[in-house]
Amino acid sequence: MAAGTKIKDLEAQTTRGRQAYQRLPGSGPVMLIALPAPAKDYLCLSITAFCFCILLAIPALLFSLKTREANFVGDWRRAQRNSMLALGFSLASILVGCIVMASSITLVFETEDMTSS
Repeated sequence: MAAGTKIKDLEAQTTRGRQAYQRLPGSGPVMLIALPAPAKDYLCLSITAFCFCILLAIPALLFSLKTREANFVGDWRRAQRNSMLALGFSLASILVGCIVMASSITLVFETEDMTSS
């Protein structure tokens, strides 16, 4: 087989391929819309927050689950809002828990020093 026949065969295949993908009559232009990325739900962070301050970790977990549900439904605006609230409550829980632990440890050492003197 000559090299020229291979090129002709490829040209014939490409023209057949173009005919297979012609537009249908009456069809309008196709618009492709990029979907936004789903919002982070911070579920692991809100579960970790339970170790620090359970009162602030409960709303964090609830907003995290609401974020997951809003992402599933496709409500991006509600998912973003719930995501930020879950993050805020989680960080507040961890911060308050650390402050309470640090102050209680300080208080224990201070009272121990007072009783030993």
